[in-house]
This record gives sequence, structure tokens and C-alpha cells, in this order.
Amino acid sequence: MNYKEIFAINNTHFNKLNNNNFNSELKFHLNNFDYYEPELIDDFYFKYFLRELLIEIDVLEVEGFISYHYYESLKKKTYLDVLEYKIIPKIKDVILRASVSMSEGGYGEIKLEDGFIKKDGIILKPNYEDEMIYHIVGWNKLHEDIKVREEMVFRFIQNNRSGSKKPKLTWSGKPAHLAYFVGQLIEENFIEPPRKADGDINQNQLSQLILNTFNFTRKIPSIETLKKYSNLDSEKFEKLDENFKKHDFHIPNSKLLE
Repeated sequence: MNYKEIFAINNTHFNKLNNNNFNSELKFHLNNFDYYEPELIDDFYFKYFLRELLIEIDVLEVEGFISYHYYESLKKKTYLDVLEYKIIPKIKDVILRASVSMSEGGYGEIKLEDGFIKKDGIILKPNYEDEMIYHIVGWNKLHEDIKVREEMVFRFIQNNRSGSKKPKLTWSGKPAHLAYFVGQLIEENFIEPPRKADGDINQNQLSQLILNTFNFTRKIPSIETLKKYSNLDSEKFEKLDENFKKHDFHIPNSKLLE
């Protein structure tokens, strides 16, 4: 199965990336290794996504990661299907089979750049293969951590399966402006946002709530875009705030209107 339209994959090949075309807004994107085709293993991007989800992404960023790929996906329903019928079962398999392994490969392998190898006419990345995932989880005793990630994926599926049938408001302006207004309404105590255990605003969850509440007549914004424009401490918010204030835009604090 080809996963290129399901997950968010950088348009620029990894071997062409440099400081000039690096975009921090694409931190959840999967790197593009299509230059290894047609020998690249068929389910490479599935294995890559799974490795990121279970090992590389901090557990506090899992919700943002899976949300990002959902809203950037060209096939959202298929993405949810992949999460439910392939990712969830694979996570259960990892929990069941995780164990320390000291086996070494190497026989008949040709080493390539970027951690890839070619074996029996197939190009793959050993770090993304099942045996390595089992080993890392077993060695580091990550079973409980993986279970938490599984629960997050399950909740995301449930929320978006049911949420897709709920009516939404339609936003016809720029998505950045909507995020800015939400940030302002939070600042002036009109909206209580979702918060983390330490009391800080959960920007990932807030951005997801915006996406779950509104349809957009323009391009659907990414989680990262909404986070930047709704966060009062971000440079993007500050620039937009200056522009709105030039046009005499102001929201008074809710307590002043009581």
C-alpha cells in the first residue's frame, strides 16, 4: 500500500534539504526518501510513521503529531482507517512482542546513505523495522508508555469518527485571524482554554478544538499555524496584533462588561 497521500510527507527530498529550505513548521512532517524508489520497501512510510509515533515523538506531543497528519492528509477517512485497523493492532503487537534482542544483521547487506541498506533487491531502514522497535521497547521497558500512546490514538479516532458528523460553524476569513481572535478572547477571560497539568494553555488541544468547531472556506490550517496565531507569546501573534490595533480593534476584559 502507498501511504504518500495518507501521511504528511515533505515535498523536498531529504538529500536536498539544507538550512535554506528547512521549515520549522514542518517538524511533524515525515522526511521524503522517494529518491530510493523503486527499490524502497512498499510500506516504508507506514514503518516511518510508527517509529515516530512510538519512539521519537515525546508523549506530550503525540496528540499534536497525529492531529497534524490528519489535517494535512489528502485522504482523511483512509488515515483514520489506517490508525484504527493498522496502527492500533501494530501497537498491540509491539506491546506483546517487545523484548531485548542481540541479533545482528549484515550478511548480504549493502550499506547506503541516511541509515538505509539494500538487501535482496529491497531498500529499507533497519531502525524502522519490527525487530528494532521490539528491541527498543523491551530494552527501555516502554510498555506502559506505549499503552498511553495507544490510548491517545484510540481517543483521537473516536473523536474524529463521531465529530465528522457534527455540524460546524463556517469561517470564511483567514484561519490566522480566527486563531488570533480565539487567543484574544482567552486573554480577556471570555473563553477558558484546555490546560496542561502545570496550568499552561494546551496549545495543541486548543488548536484541535478550533479545527473540530469550524469548517474553512479557504485551505484547512495546520495545527502548527493555529498554535502560532493563538499564542500571545508568539511572534506571529504579535505582528497580527499590531495590525489589528492599527485598525482600532480592541476586546475589553469580560469583567469590565459585567
